[in-house]
Amino acid sequence: MTSDSLSPHPIPPDNVSAARVGRTAQILVIIVATLLHGIFLSKAKPLQSANDRSRWCTVWSLVNRGTFQIDEIRQRPGWDTIDMVYVDGHFYSTKPPLLTTVVAGITWCVQRVTGWTLADQTQAVTFMVLLLVNVLPFAVSLVAWMAILEQISDQPWTRLFSMLIAAFGTLLTPFLMTLNNHSVAAASTMVALYALLEILRDDQNRNAIWPYSLCGLAVGWTVCNELPAGCLGVMVLVLAYRRSPSKTREYFLAAAVLPVLALMVTNIVATGSWKPVYADYGTDKYRFVVDGVPSYWMQPQGVDRNLDSPWMYFLHCTIGHHGLFSLTPIAVFSLISWVTCARLRDRRLRTLMMLGAATTVIVIAFYLTRTQNYNYGGVSCGLRWALWLTPLWLVAMVPVMDACAGFKRGQVLAVLLVAGSMYSAWQPIDNPWRQPWLFQWMEARGWIDYYEEQPPLAKPLWTWFSSLPETAEGDTAWIEFTVLKPGIASCFVRLLGRTVQKETPDERFELEIRETSEDGATPARVRTLSINTKKFREGAAPAEFLRWLQPDVALAHQQSDLAFVRGLPRKVPFHARAIRYLKTPLRPEALKCQLAAAHVSFAVDEEDPPLNYRCDTWLTDDVPFGVAQVEFHVSQPDTNAVLFHERWTVHDCWPKVLPFKRP
Repeated sequence: MTSDSLSPHPIPPDNVSAARVGRTAQILVIIVATLLHGIFLSKAKPLQSANDRSRWCTVWSLVNRGTFQIDEIRQRPGWDTIDMVYVDGHFYSTKPPLLTTVVAGITWCVQRVTGWTLADQTQAVTFMVLLLVNVLPFAVSLVAWMAILEQISDQPWTRLFSMLIAAFGTLLTPFLMTLNNHSVAAASTMVALYALLEILRDDQNRNAIWPYSLCGLAVGWTVCNELPAGCLGVMVLVLAYRRSPSKTREYFLAAAVLPVLALMVTNIVATGSWKPVYADYGTDKYRFVVDGVPSYWMQPQGVDRNLDSPWMYFLHCTIGHHGLFSLTPIAVFSLISWVTCARLRDRRLRTLMMLGAATTVIVIAFYLTRTQNYNYGGVSCGLRWALWLTPLWLVAMVPVMDACAGFKRGQVLAVLLVAGSMYSAWQPIDNPWRQPWLFQWMEARGWIDYYEEQPPLAKPLWTWFSSLPETAEGDTAWIEFTVLKPGIASCFVRLLGRTVQKETPDERFELEIRETSEDGATPARVRTLSINTKKFREGAAPAEFLRWLQPDVALAHQQSDLAFVRGLPRKVPFHARAIRYLKTPLRPEALKCQLAAAHVSFAVDEEDPPLNYRCDTWLTDDVPFGVAQVEFHVSQPDTNAVLFHERWTVHDCWPKVLPFKRP
């Protein structure tokens, strides 16, 4: 029996029972992995990042409005995204539309069966959909992997250990918790490899038609979800054509063209062009200003800033903070196998090895040429644009696994490498849209820094409002906020002030704070503060610029006034944060704001444990008192449980906000 026959690695009769036990163990691994990933998926929060929100926005629009435009749904709190383009006055997702169209069809079915809606029962609906879109294909890919292993290895240890790696030791695991194209493409790649193995067989089944159709369909679907997979599609096409030109033309190509045509059609319907939206990166479709809010891609942040040189990018893609080998060290076995694959006697395995090596090199080289996109796939727990290559790397590990199967030290080494890989896979299981643990570790030690230093505040700031409006003698300026507290009817707070004894050494600002209920049933609460204008504008602390004109003001009253203007129970400075844009009723365009924040640990009584107090303020020169929104938080230090949260957002002011000037 040759190495390319029905069972390239025939099992001796006395080992048949052992092989059956091994197969049963692999089936149990598949069942456990499917159930375990399903359980974690049921607990995963939906809409975790701009990436998956971009896709879900399109899904909602298709199901509820029959359009790819996401203008309406992105206005819903928690649904907005930066992964969008602006075309002919409408917003569209940047993601290829075929997958989201398929997901929209599944979502429509789930809603009809359950009576739920994506907007109202978001977690329940997304769980059901992702169970069908992510977890089920993952289980199918594991079944295909088991079939592949039976043909490329005769070592029970290799088969079981390789199944454990595929089930629990790759970065596909955290991505099964979110809507993405990478896990879908990886599953179809595995199926394509299984079908290709069948095509390459030398026994009587080489005349079968189904491997060509299945391989073509799987490869075509992979290409639709990962455009660089086109190189894999071409190479698989050549291999299939060499085996049977007629079957390749009639079945492989026919099946492969179906998803590709569907992708082109959905592209045309969505944006009017057959080209993917990615091709327009850097154009006006990505760089726009709408309602005063510029596109994120006009000034990207963090790793999106594209700071690394090609060599540094290659380093971090391989052994650095997003490294293939540093995050999943078991991949070292793949590299060793590729280097030594010429020695393999199994022709089919050698072909798959060369296919995997060539595809990996081409894909990495392709992304190295994309110098304007050096962002490692954005904020994610791994090099996500390379995840679909996982089946090719798993196949490449097998020869080294076979070599390790014969001695203990090799097995121990494999276990240690897999342990490191499993840590990278399961540490971000609740949210793959965060930087890898290695990235965070290096950042904490100051070895890497991708974040732009925020613009400094104009002066030392000890209060949640940054300025006092300049008024003529006798005139007033005011700003009114809508106050939102969880579970409590909204109320209003108005700051009204005027300058007294203007342009004199004793110039001061009288500030009246009036709090009223929405229904007017509760009497208004009013307090008046006197502020030394000069000291405030110099950046003095509240205790230095607040003045109490009555000599008998109680200490408790003074402490209350100080706490109000600080926004915190103790004196701490505010620190600059990022630039943000806030939509308000003041004008159609957003206000450009700089975030500032301060926090302090404080115990009301000596016997009580301290609590965490935080104040976040949105500073802007466009409104009186220089603040458009402010939030107050109180939380427990050990659990971070929120004990108090209040948000004030401006809804009116005088003088009125000036019209927006386009930059």
